[in-house]
Formats: sequence, structure tokens, C-alpha cells
Amino acid sequence: MTIRRLWLPLLFIAMTVGGLYARKKPRTSWLDEPFTKWNKGQVAQLFNNSPWARSRDYRGQTTGEHGSFTQGVMGTSGNATLGVNTVTYSFTARLFSSEPIREAYVRMLQILNHYDTMPPAQQRIFDAKVDGLLHADVSKEVVVTLFYGTNDPQSERDLRQWFATQTADTLRQNAYLYTSSAGQIQLIKYFPAQGSGGLGARFIYPRLSNGKPILQPGDSRMRFQLYVPQVGQTIYLDFKPSEMMYKGQLSY
Repeated sequence: MTIRRLWLPLLFIAMTVGGLYARKKPRTSWLDEPFTKWNKGQVAQLFNNSPWARSRDYRGQTTGEHGSFTQGVMGTSGNATLGVNTVTYSFTARLFSSEPIREAYVRMLQILNHYDTMPPAQQRIFDAKVDGLLHADVSKEVVVTLFYGTNDPQSERDLRQWFATQTADTLRQNAYLYTSSAGQIQLIKYFPAQGSGGLGARFIYPRLSNGKPILQPGDSRMRFQLYVPQVGQTIYLDFKPSEMMYKGQLSY
């Protein structure tokens, strides 16, 4: 599935604004409305804290010039009391192959480009540009995007450099999806953040295992896990399949 590089500077602003809503729970009532009716706050909730987008913070206490640290998990609330030398690593995994996340992405682009007030002719041009994304064929792949960052400039550079230099081969032994039905699912493709549409690095997994969907309605969880050397441990981001119903179907 290709993510077009549309309006990226504005999208980065959208992600910053979205952080204001990251800790709020989404209201399911508006999910039943057409995505073209969603407002900025609702889109941000889907991006940052919804059944299809999970965030988690990790922290390490830096000591000395080269920044050795001890690891700890902050969880999703981010309410831990931090010292001045604490490095915090934040990760948000999004199921970009899911319909609601793709619709939220397009809706944010609409909002930023004042789609609702465009003349019909301009709307048609816009619609043509995003049609491939909205109607992408995801029958064979599950796409996980990982947005990452840290509050320390040097750690940020190291983190971005590491993600930028990885490949599917180098990540295959430590970047997995896991579901109750299929077990551990191996990575098949990887794309660094550059060119990924402002959503971070892309991890792509097969949708079928032994001829069956990797995720079943009765599964208790879907987990994305990745060992990140800069954090010094494996990060885990869990999705709940029971909450991932959209338009009457399990969407991922």
C-alpha cells in the first residue's frame, strides 16, 4: 500500500495538534458518521488513542556525557514524575491498513486544506489524489506505522538515525506482530520514516497465516513488538481486537 506524500508540512502540524488529544478516549457515537464529518479533535483521538492507535512511553535516566541510563516503562498516561536528566521515549503504533485510520488521515488532510469550503471542481481533484489511499487493497498486508520521538536532542538524532538505517532483513528477528490465533508473525517489508506521509516508519506483515487471517474476532490481543537499542529493551504496543470493529467488521 502506497502512502502519497501529500501536504506533509501541514500534516506535521496536525500531528502536533493531535498530541493535545492523545490521552482522551474516543467517543464511539461519531464513528458511525461519515468520516467527512469528523472534526480535528475526533481525528486526533483516532490517531493517538483509539483501538487502532496505541501509545506508550519509556524512560531512561541519563548520567554523564555519553548518557548511560536505566530503563523504565511510563505506560500510556505519562504522569510519572521526571527528573531534569530523564530521557523519555514515546512511541505510537497505528494500524494504517485499518479503514478508520486511513479515513482519519484523509480527513485531517481535508481539514488542513479547507476541503469543506472548496469549490466542487477542486474537491474532485482532491478526491482523486486520495482515492488510492482510501480504497487501498489491504487484502494481503497489515501495515503498522510507528511514530517515535524523545525529549532529548541527541537521543532524538540517534533514534532517527537508527530507524533510517534499518531494513526488513535487520529487523526481521526483533520486529513482530503477535496474535492469539497466529502466534508470532514475521516482518516482510520495512520502510523508514522518510516518505511515509508523516506517520513514521512502516512495518508490513502478511494478513494471512496458513491460509487464515492472522486476527480473529475472538482473539484477546494483537501486539506489535520491537527491540529498540536506544531504549535498551523491547517495546510493546497492544491492540484489543474486541474494540476494533468498524462498520460491522473487524478492521485492521
